[in-house]
Amino acid sequence: MLVPMPQGVGVNGVVSWALRLAGALADRGWPVGLVLHKEPKGHAPAGHALPQNVRVFDLRSEPPMRTPGLSLSPYVQAYRDALGEMGWSARSPAIVLPNLDAESFAITAALSATHGDHLRAIGWQHSDTPFDAALLATYEPTLAAMVGVSGHITDMLRERLPWRAGDITNIPCGVEVAASLPARQPGPIRLLYAGRLEHEQKRVGVLLRLASVLEERGVPHEIRMVGDGPAAEEVQNQLAKLRSATRLLPANRAQMHEHLRWADCLVLASRYEGLSLSMLEAMAAGVVPIVTRVRSGAAEAVGHGVNGLLIDAEGDDDTVARRFADAIGTLSEENLAHLRAATHARATERYSLDAHADACERLFLGAIESEPRWWPLDRACTFAESPSASVPPDAAECAAKALAGVEGPIAIYGAGRHTLAISEVLANANVACVIDDDPKNHGRTLWGWPVVGFDDAPAVDVLVSSFMHAGAMADRCEAAGRRAIRLY
Repeated sequence: MLVPMPQGVGVNGVVSWALRLAGALADRGWPVGLVLHKEPKGHAPAGHALPQNVRVFDLRSEPPMRTPGLSLSPYVQAYRDALGEMGWSARSPAIVLPNLDAESFAITAALSATHGDHLRAIGWQHSDTPFDAALLATYEPTLAAMVGVSGHITDMLRERLPWRAGDITNIPCGVEVAASLPARQPGPIRLLYAGRLEHEQKRVGVLLRLASVLEERGVPHEIRMVGDGPAAEEVQNQLAKLRSATRLLPANRAQMHEHLRWADCLVLASRYEGLSLSMLEAMAAGVVPIVTRVRSGAAEAVGHGVNGLLIDAEGDDDTVARRFADAIGTLSEENLAHLRAATHARATERYSLDAHADACERLFLGAIESEPRWWPLDRACTFAESPSASVPPDAAECAAKALAGVEGPIAIYGAGRHTLAISEVLANANVACVIDDDPKNHGRTLWGWPVVGFDDAPAVDVLVSSFMHAGAMADRCEAAGRRAIRLY
C-alpha cells in the first residue's frame, strides 16, 4: 500500500488519519510506503513520529504540491519508482490512497493510464465540500472504490455517482481509545481546541469571542488553542489580552495526549466537517465534544446531552460564541462526569483504530480482486483541465454573469488561483479591495487593489472568488451582514 502525503506532516486531520492507518496495516504485515511532500505555505510541520515498519519515500526537497504551474511529471516518475521498489505488478497490485490535493489524484491517474493493472486506487472523501466531491467524481474512472467518512457524505456520493453506488462505502475514521477513563482533576472547566487556526472552515473567531464572553460572565475556565495556520498571529494577539486563554504551537500525537489528559471539553466551531478526527481523539480520551451541528459527521458521533453538546452554527461569530458559552454554563460536575463516561463509551464502541483497520483491510482485499481500472488516455490527468476543476472552465463566464448590472464598489473575497483565473472580468469591475484570510498578505496589493482582512474590508458587496469553499465563504459574508455575490 502506498499513501501519498501531499501536504507533508503538518497540522491536518487527514495527515493523522493516514499515519494511523499506515501504521496499523504495517503492524498487520502489509508492506506500506509513505510519500512525503513538503508542507505548503501556512502548514507548519507538526513533528509527528512516523510509524515503524513503514517505508518512507522523501520528496520534501521538491516544491510543495500546490505550487502554481508545477509540472507533475517528475512526481509521477518518483511514485512509479517507489511502487516498483515495493514490488507492484499485475499479479500483486498495490493499493494507492490519493488524498487531500488534486495533484495527488492526478499522479495516481497518470500511473493508472499506463499501469492500471498494477494498482487499485481508493478515493476518500474526508470533508463535506463541493470540491472534495468534485475531486472524486472527476477521478471516478480510475478509482476501484470510494469511501465517505460519514453517512451523509456517503449518501451524497451515491446520489452523485449512482452507477458506482455499489463501490461507495462508509468507513468512519479510527483512533486509539484509552483503556479506561482518566479521573478529572478538580478546578475550572478546561476547554481545548486543536487544529488549523483559520476562519473559513474552523471559524476560530468564534473561539476567540467565546474566551471573552466566558470572562465577561465570570465562568471559571481555561482555554488552550493548539495549532498553527493563517490566523495564528491574530489568535496570539487576541488571546494575549485574556487571563485564562493560551495559544500553543502544533502538537504531535504524543503531545496531544498530554493536552487531552488536561482537557474536560473540546470546542469546535467549524462551518463544515467530514468526521472530525480531533473530535474522535477527544472522545477516545473522555473529553466531551462541544461542537457545531453541521450536516456531516458531528450528529452521527455526538448525541446532544448524551455524550456531548451540539451548537447551532447559524449567525455571526458573536452569536455562535454566546451559544457555546450558554452550553458551557450548564455543565455541572455531575453532568460533566456523565458526559465524559458516555463519550468514552461511544468512542470505544464505534471509533477504535482496530475497527477502522478491519474495515479498510476488507475493502482493500476486495479491491485487489476487482478488475483493473485504466485512466482514459483521451482525458487529461490534471484536475485543472478536467470538467470539474478547482477553477471550473466557465469561471470567467460565471463571474461576468454575476457582476452584470453591479455598479457599486465590491470586495473580492479570495486572492488565489480562482481570482487569477477571472482577472479579465475583474479588470472591468469597480473593486475596492481584495479580502484574504492570511494576515501575512495584508498590506500588500493585487493589481493595485489593497489586500485586507475580512473585518477590515469596507461595507460593500462581496464577490466570492472560490469554487472549493464558496458556500462557507458566502455564509461568512451574510452572517456579517454583507451581501455575497455567488458565482456557483
